[in-house]
Amino acid sequence: MDTIRQTQVDPPSKPRSKTGAFDKLRQASEFTVKGVEDSIPLRVMVQIFVFISIGAIDAVASTNNSTWAIPLSAIAAVWAWYARRKRNILVKLFIAIAMIAMLVIFLNDIVRMAEDTKLLLARLLIQLQVLHSFDLPRRKDLGYSIVIGLILMAVAATLSQTMIFSLWLIGFLIVGLPILLLDHRSRLGVKTQSFQPEKMGVSPKPLLGLLAIVLVLGLTIFAFLPRLPGFQLRNFPVSVNLSIQREIPRGGILNRQQQNQQRQFGTNGTGTGGTGNTGDNNDQDTLPPLFAPEIDTASSGASQLNKKRQPELVMRVRSQAELFWRVMAYDEFTGKGWRISRNNPQQLRTIKRNPLNYEFLLPIPTYAFIGSNKAIKPIAFQEVVQTYTITSKNFPNLVPAAAVPNRIFFPSEELDVDLEGMIRGPGPLPEDMTYTVISNVPERDPQLLRQMPNEYPRAIRNYYLKLPPNVSPQVRDKALSLIANAQDAQGKPIAVDNPYDLAVQITQGLKQNFVVKPLKFDETKGDLVSQFVEQGGGEESHFVSTLAVMLRSLGIPTRYVVGFASGKFNPFTGLYEVQNTDTQSVVEVFFPVYGWVAFDPVPGRPLFPPSIENNRTFGVIQTFWSWIAKLLPSPVTNFFASLFDSIGKFIGGVISWLIEMGWVGLAFGLAIAFGFGIGGWALWQLLLWWWRVRHLGKMPIPQRAYQQMLQWLAEQGKPKSPQQTPQEYEASLRDRVSEQQASAIAQITQIYQDWRYGDRHSDYSLDTELQMLLKQLKSKL
Repeated sequence: MDTIRQTQVDPPSKPRSKTGAFDKLRQASEFTVKGVEDSIPLRVMVQIFVFISIGAIDAVASTNNSTWAIPLSAIAAVWAWYARRKRNILVKLFIAIAMIAMLVIFLNDIVRMAEDTKLLLARLLIQLQVLHSFDLPRRKDLGYSIVIGLILMAVAATLSQTMIFSLWLIGFLIVGLPILLLDHRSRLGVKTQSFQPEKMGVSPKPLLGLLAIVLVLGLTIFAFLPRLPGFQLRNFPVSVNLSIQREIPRGGILNRQQQNQQRQFGTNGTGTGGTGNTGDNNDQDTLPPLFAPEIDTASSGASQLNKKRQPELVMRVRSQAELFWRVMAYDEFTGKGWRISRNNPQQLRTIKRNPLNYEFLLPIPTYAFIGSNKAIKPIAFQEVVQTYTITSKNFPNLVPAAAVPNRIFFPSEELDVDLEGMIRGPGPLPEDMTYTVISNVPERDPQLLRQMPNEYPRAIRNYYLKLPPNVSPQVRDKALSLIANAQDAQGKPIAVDNPYDLAVQITQGLKQNFVVKPLKFDETKGDLVSQFVEQGGGEESHFVSTLAVMLRSLGIPTRYVVGFASGKFNPFTGLYEVQNTDTQSVVEVFFPVYGWVAFDPVPGRPLFPPSIENNRTFGVIQTFWSWIAKLLPSPVTNFFASLFDSIGKFIGGVISWLIEMGWVGLAFGLAIAFGFGIGGWALWQLLLWWWRVRHLGKMPIPQRAYQQMLQWLAEQGKPKSPQQTPQEYEASLRDRVSEQQASAIAQITQIYQDWRYGDRHSDYSLDTELQMLLKQLKSKL
C-alpha cells in the first residue's frame, strides 16, 4: 500500500529520450577504468621488450615484420597511454573484428601451407600484439604483451642457426630484468614515473650481477642438456615456402654454374655430362668439381684449384649424431678418375611425395645374402634425423644425406634416386632451403663384420669388382705386402683371414707407408693408382682411389664416395657448420647383409668416418670438455672420456629401447621419469634439511630458537611477512593461536629482542628455557 500511495503522490516522470546504439556505446566509453597502470617506464620497457623479440624473428627468419609492426605498435602504445582511463568500447570492438580477420587469414595460410608454421604463428602473434597495443590500460594488459614477447623469442630460438641470435637474447635479458623489477613495484603500489635509475629502484651493479648469473646459469643448463633423438612427433623442418620445380631431365646433374651459363647463352643442356666445373671464375670458387657423373682425380689443376678455394659456408646440419654427409657414389674406375656407369634416365627411379605432406619414402636396398649356412646376428641400426639448411648460392641439385636414408621431407613434387641410393633434386637447391632426412645408420660391429662371408650377389660382382686392363700387377702385389706386414698393437704379426681385417690393414698400411704430395701423372705410363704406388704417394683423393682399387684387386667390392665431412660443431647453436673446404672422398666396402661400410685411408684423418659410435648425446658439454682436456694430463682425460662415453651410450641405449617398445615404452619411460623426479625432489629436500640444520647450528641460541619458531609457524600456515617487526608479528598471532601458544611466542620473541637489541648474553641455561618454550608452542594448536 505504501508503494501504491507513493506512486500516486509522486509527479509523473519526464519522458525518456530515445538513445541510439552509438550513443549508448559513447556513454559507456565515458566511464573510467579502475586499476590503471600509470608507470611510463614500465610501459616503455615492455614495448622495447616486444620490439626486440620482433627484431629477433626478422633477423633469424629473414622477414620484414619490423618495418610495419614496430612503428604501428609504438603509435598504438602512445594512444593507449592517453586513453588508458577510458573504456574505449569502439576501439575494443574494432580490435576484436581485426583479430578475427587475422585469425581467418592465419587458418587459410595453414591450410595452404604457404610458409613454415612457426613463421605463420609468429606473424599472427605480431599482428595480435599490434592490435592489442591500442588498448593497454592495466598492468595485466602489459603482461599479455610480455607473454607475446616471450613466445616470439622462443620461436626465434627454434629458427636460429647462427650466433647472431645471442646478441638479441642478451638485449632481451637486459630489458627483461628491469621489467620484472618495475612490475613488482607496481604490484606493491610503488609509483615509478621517472627513468632515473635511483627513482626506478634499479641499481646498475646488482642488475649487472643478476644478468651475469642468469647468463651463466642459462649456458650451464644448455651445456648439460642431452642431445637425445627427437622429432618423435614426426613434424620435421622443411621449407614449405619453396617449391623446387623440374629444371633438368630425369637423373640430370646440374649445378648453379651450369644453370647460370645456360641462362646467359640461352642453351638447353641436359646437365648429365661433364665434370661440373663450368661457369665463370666466381662460381668456380664456391664448390669443388667433385659432384658430376664423371670426375677426373688425376688432374693436378683441379687439386690446385681446390687448395686456392676460399672457405665458404655451404650448409648447416642439425643431427643427433656426427656423420659423413654423403652426396655421390661412383662404381667405375676409369684409370684417371671415377664415373657412374648406370646413369641413363631409364636406370634411375623417380619417386613422388605424399600428397598430404612433404614426405618421400625412399627405396631401401636389401643386402641379404642367400647361400650361406652361417648364422649371422641381426644388424643393429639406429634412426638418425638430420635437418639440412643450404647456405650457398651455388649448390647443385644433389641432396646430401647420411648413411641409408629411408625418408626425406623435401620441398618438391618428385625426386630422382640412382642405383647407388644417391638422391637428386629436380633442380638446384636454392639458398636458405631446409629439408630433413631420416636415415638408418648401422652400428659398426667389428666382430660381426668379421663373420660376413666373402661371397657376393651378382649385382655387386658385376659393377664393384671391375678394373681397367691397364692397372699394373704391382698394385695387387703392394696390397698383399701390406697385409703380410700387418702387426698388432704389440708389434706381433697377425693373420688376416676375413675381408674386414683385410680392409683395415690395407687402409692403415696406406696411411703409414705413403705420403701426401703432388702426383706427377703421365697418362702414357698407366693408370692413376699404379703411378701412385710407384711414386710413393699422391694427393688425398689418390689415397682413396688406391684403397678402392687395391681391395678390388683382392676380390672385395668397393665404391668411391664423395660428400662432406661433418663440419665444425657449434656448441651454442647445436649445428654442424659445413664449408666447401669440408668436401671429402672415402671408400665404401661392401659386406653381405651389412651393406656399405666406409674407410678413410688419408693420413691425418680417422680410419673410419664419424658414425653413431661417436656418441653426441651430450654434444655441447663434450665440446667444452675437449677444450679443457687439452690442459689436463692424458690419464685424467682418458678416464673422463670413457666415463662420458659410457654415460652417453647408456642413456642413448635406454632411449632407443623405450622407443622400440612403442606405447608400453612411453608409459614405462614416463614412470621412470616420474620416479627420478620424486627421487630428485626427495634428495633436494634432504639437502635443504641438512643445510638448515647446519645453518641453525651456527646461530646463537636466541636466534636459533626464534628461527625455529618462525619455521614451525610458517608450516602451520602463519608465515611472518618481511615488513613485520618481531613485536608486530607476535601481536598479529594473539587471536590466531591458543593462550598457551601465545604466551610461548611472546616469551621467545622477548628473549630474542633482548639478545638482538639489548645486552642479554646467551648461555646454556637460556637454551634449556627456550627449548621448553618451543615444546610448549608445538604441544597444542
